[in-house]
Amino acid sequence: MAGLRDRPLMRDALLAGGVIAASAVAVLIAFDRGQPPRPHFGSIPSAPTLSADASAPRLAASSGATHPSHASPVASALPKQIGFARPSPKNKSTDSSLVVMVPDLPQENPEPPPPSSGVWNDQGSGAPVSGANAQGAGPVAMSAVGGVSAPLTSPTGGSLPTSAGTSPSTSPAANPAAASKPAGASPAAHPASVSHNGFVLLAGGQGGGQFALSSAELFDPAKNAFAAASSMKDARADHTATVLSDGEILVAGGEGASGRALSSAELYNPVSGKFSALASTMDTARAEHTATLISGCNCPADGEVLIAGGTSATGSLGSTLRSAELYDPATGKFTATGAMKATRARHSATLIASGPLAGNVLIAGGTSDESGGDVATAELYDPATGQFTSTGTMSTPRENHSATWLSPSVVTGTLAGSVLVAGGSDASAPTDSAEVFNPQTAAFSPVGAMTTARTFQSAVLLASGKVLIAGGQSSDTEFLQSAELFDPAHATFSATGSMRNLHVGATATVLDSGSALIAGGRTNFADLYDPAAATFSATGKMVTDVAESTSSLIR
Repeated sequence: MAGLRDRPLMRDALLAGGVIAASAVAVLIAFDRGQPPRPHFGSIPSAPTLSADASAPRLAASSGATHPSHASPVASALPKQIGFARPSPKNKSTDSSLVVMVPDLPQENPEPPPPSSGVWNDQGSGAPVSGANAQGAGPVAMSAVGGVSAPLTSPTGGSLPTSAGTSPSTSPAANPAAASKPAGASPAAHPASVSHNGFVLLAGGQGGGQFALSSAELFDPAKNAFAAASSMKDARADHTATVLSDGEILVAGGEGASGRALSSAELYNPVSGKFSALASTMDTARAEHTATLISGCNCPADGEVLIAGGTSATGSLGSTLRSAELYDPATGKFTATGAMKATRARHSATLIASGPLAGNVLIAGGTSDESGGDVATAELYDPATGQFTSTGTMSTPRENHSATWLSPSVVTGTLAGSVLVAGGSDASAPTDSAEVFNPQTAAFSPVGAMTTARTFQSAVLLASGKVLIAGGQSSDTEFLQSAELFDPAHATFSATGSMRNLHVGATATVLDSGSALIAGGRTNFADLYDPAAATFSATGKMVTDVAESTSSLIR
């Protein structure tokens, strides 16, 4: 079980696998003065037999990524998240690293039948995109590892035109408000401007035998299908992606193809469909950090992005960071802000968008070099002062957990406005424990335990006010298809439908339709959760089977 703590160090496992299966691995050795790349891959089960059973079977291990970007809380009924992409070929003469090219891993699951929806194609959206990508869609709350974000108000859905000769989507997950081109019409005849509103952008991560990817892809809810998008400027894993107030998406830091932490950042423009590198870089190169869009403080920091902690990846295990900085979209620059009370990586960061701590960001748990392991401490960042202060302590140390703000816009009762912290792992094993942070008392208190111990799970707030917690792993060898719901009204967890695929380190995104998209986590398919039916259904095949990617709902 101790291996769970080091699950981000997955490249050691790949390296060992490459030596054992030398016939399947091409080894390229480049020697210089740099550090070897940090591993990110670990054991993942071989393909399970799909079943309706809510619990996942124990399976023989195969190579795969297990370190997720935590899907975190929803600030509204219709959340938003972050994504990763395909690797960019880059060789650094200054890198002294052993580079192992690993062949693509076998599929985790049998391929479900293809969806009946038509398939669309987008290679960077050369033409301008129409739609309301403007201000006024409401503030965006960020929380959890990987920078999962969620809009406080529902964005308008949209769809790319259907390819010539294809039929309209019949997927139950399709957004009824999405405007798509009639079947049989030529794409050339469609107006130059199409809307990507309501689409989900997934970018970067690990997959296809690569430690870091630069590729990105888009999910169209109306077509229930994925298509390649324009690639990022840098390959990244363990990075963050944050939807800004103007609809652009800030992608920052992470680890590059060489395994070193990055200080670079870039912006995705939903109108052009392309990424552009920022001239400004972060003050500190970092990976496994958090990024949170500040809103609700009624102070100059509203609309800025708080980037906190992470690891510098300068040593064999990296060094956890205490520093934090702010990105200002108005200037396009990063500036240092107050430092955290503790060094942290793989922690959660949750915006409290209303109430007595409106605009504050709750930082909880994670792993810390200075503490020698996982921590139970928490702290609050006040954007009005630019300082962190210690707050209540959790009941147990945890990392790679989920943290979800129970927005009063959809949650009623005594837990409205609280933050649900669930699962994760400590030094010994994943936990089923959960607790809530109360902004009124600035303290944590326990709630009912989850039905299954899990870490690397995805979590997102639904329009019903319940929190969907899906997938993850419950041990070194047990990977989960199961999912459950947290009911704030009764402070209890209950099992819900089982996913079609294993998802470990996946993202969770609530679509305009109210369905939740669970994507990535070492599978070529995503799952759609229908809250009304309490069931999951498969989507079209993803372009890349990734883990540790981010997902962002475009608005």
